[in-house]
Amino acid sequence: MRPPILWITVAFGAGLFLGEGRTGKGEGYVAALVLVVALALARRAPLGAAIGIMGVAGVLWGGATLRERAATCEGRWQAAEEGARAAIVRLSDPAPDSGGPVAADVVAGACGGALRLRWPDGIPAAGGTTWVVAGRWVGSYDRGVLVVRRAKLLDGEPRGRGALRGRLAARSAALFGRRAPLVDALVFAPNAALDPDVRERYARSGLAHILSISGLHVGFLAAWLALILRNLGLSARHRLLASGVVLLGYLWLLGFPAPAARATVMLVVDDVARLRQRVAAPRGVIAVSALAVLLVDPQALHSVGAWLSVTAIAAVVWAGRATRRSHWGVRAVAPAAAATLLTAPITAFAFGTVAPIGVLANLIAIPLGAIVVPGLVISLALSWLVSGLAALLAAGSGLGLALLDLIAQGAAAVPGGHVVMVAGWEAAAVWLAVAAAGWWLWNAPRRRWLIAARVAFLVTLVVGTSFRDVVLDDCRCLTVFFLDVGQGDAAVLRTPNGRWVAIDGGPRIPGIDAGRRVVIPFLRRHGARRVTLVVATHGDADHLGGLPAVVEDFAPELVLEPGEPLGRPLYLEFLAAVEGSGARWHPARAGDRIEVDGVVLEVLSPDSVWMTLPLDVNEHGVVLRVTFGGTHLLFQADAGLPVEGHLAGRVGRVELLKVGHHGSLSATSDAWLGELRPRQAVISVGAHNHYGHPAPEVLGRLRRWGSEIFRTDQVGTITFTTDGQRAYIDLRHHD
Repeated sequence: MRPPILWITVAFGAGLFLGEGRTGKGEGYVAALVLVVALALARRAPLGAAIGIMGVAGVLWGGATLRERAATCEGRWQAAEEGARAAIVRLSDPAPDSGGPVAADVVAGACGGALRLRWPDGIPAAGGTTWVVAGRWVGSYDRGVLVVRRAKLLDGEPRGRGALRGRLAARSAALFGRRAPLVDALVFAPNAALDPDVRERYARSGLAHILSISGLHVGFLAAWLALILRNLGLSARHRLLASGVVLLGYLWLLGFPAPAARATVMLVVDDVARLRQRVAAPRGVIAVSALAVLLVDPQALHSVGAWLSVTAIAAVVWAGRATRRSHWGVRAVAPAAAATLLTAPITAFAFGTVAPIGVLANLIAIPLGAIVVPGLVISLALSWLVSGLAALLAAGSGLGLALLDLIAQGAAAVPGGHVVMVAGWEAAAVWLAVAAAGWWLWNAPRRRWLIAARVAFLVTLVVGTSFRDVVLDDCRCLTVFFLDVGQGDAAVLRTPNGRWVAIDGGPRIPGIDAGRRVVIPFLRRHGARRVTLVVATHGDADHLGGLPAVVEDFAPELVLEPGEPLGRPLYLEFLAAVEGSGARWHPARAGDRIEVDGVVLEVLSPDSVWMTLPLDVNEHGVVLRVTFGGTHLLFQADAGLPVEGHLAGRVGRVELLKVGHHGSLSATSDAWLGELRPRQAVISVGAHNHYGHPAPEVLGRLRRWGSEIFRTDQVGTITFTTDGQRAYIDLRHHD
């Protein structure tokens, strides 16, 4: 039997959702009616009455949350038109030296609340210091960011939570050196500025939850805290009080994130039940903790992290019960497998990346993390008291941290271990189907022939569906438009189902923005309402210039770019547009594969090692191979001879080559063309440009290898169409 608190919590959450989304006064009358009916039935149906009352309470609480949110700076700024904004803020964490996202709290002015800032490059700022900041507000309430243009220090004395985090960051840097950012992310800084490669490595390996402070970290700390307090000889009541105080202090340091708060409430409820010698049903404990979190932070209802946390715990509880009589190997794998399968639809919907390899990686990483994370906490705590002992513990914890990172590297390198999709309902539906298939197989009667028959049925279903999509559909074409944007690059792809992908946005110079002048009008005329994927190959203005406008107008689902931290104003504007649009941002790395309606975009370069080399920004650009059926296209961006040599032997033949660096001598070698053998070559270039593009030598090489050459400066927009087998180029003007 499900505990009543579960239904009460669901009712409160539903009411909260309705209350936060209401647009009129009708909900108030409905709430009053429900309340009257609930009170009338209180004696006959107490549970039903309680559910009704909690639903009404949720509606009222949601309305209060809505009013409180509207009074914050973010709420007021969102209600007004975009423009310049200013506030006095206290930083929650130190600002990155190269600029970047920073969390802050408004401490004075006509409005308050928390703010997300895009801090400028070249202005050092310690956590807990107070600043006057001014800049442009972009985005919505849930995803808005203040792009700081000017900042003036008001109070250089670190104060509050930010001050303590700053001191911890300094201790961490002294104890752990280059691994300090990873230590910060694991212990006390939910918004730690980690290297994008590190985040990507953990995401690919299915260990991203370890970098995001959650209930797992609170559980690690609570377990060790209970062990220490028990060895000190404290009574159960005093242990409960001491651990509650310590965990509350830890939550304050973290900023009360919803998953960590939920885990803390769960632990306290469970300890109280044990102290009172009561049996606490796992579902009841989860429900009580969720209710407490929603009361304190109603926004947790919309937090992906909170939903992932609750779903993962529910999966672990179910798997433990379902496999309690199974072989020990099944009992070891089942919790991680169940958590991965049940959270995969949420992860795919919100982020697009799912890592099945995490089922195995977590079997090693979680027990190791249970040792490493408390070791890091104790090392930092002792650094104020006994520095020598702290250094010794830090050395041991650092070794465990290195092993954890090694596990992430190994798991991330497993072929097929992670899947990158376009976030949204379609990606979620795929993984819902996988989870449903897993449930169906698990519940099959334990007869080998029946299990084999069900597996065969699922395989036939997948193969049959793929065959139908590829063969029986009579109009499945990929169309690529190479737009004439002058001296720059911009291409848009239309998939067989009518979705759009943009690769670069052309140049932007004073008075001319290729994004607004060419790309956006082209997409509008062809009926595009949204762009599924935007790829910014690199940060040069002739490729990136038009993309901020495209991102703002079409709110893409996913944005790929090299992730190289450039301090250029255009790049920072692009990042602000991405953050304001709510798009998922992903640093492109070799091996990433994204499929949109049967069109596969595969990143060939850069890889993580290549990004560390001191090369020109062109050589760190995104090189894409686009595949549809048996047809391959290569988008080389401005990558030159170094990248061609690096990729030699790994690309193969292509139907079409988007020639690198506008046909300059820095790219398109004979060896490269000998491997690719492109039938068509497209050069995006401006007429009479002063760079001399394309170089006559490059044109000669292309002709010698039998490539048919098409240039945007001569024929305008170039349209390439393929059904996966046959392909042709149309030079009629579509722009």
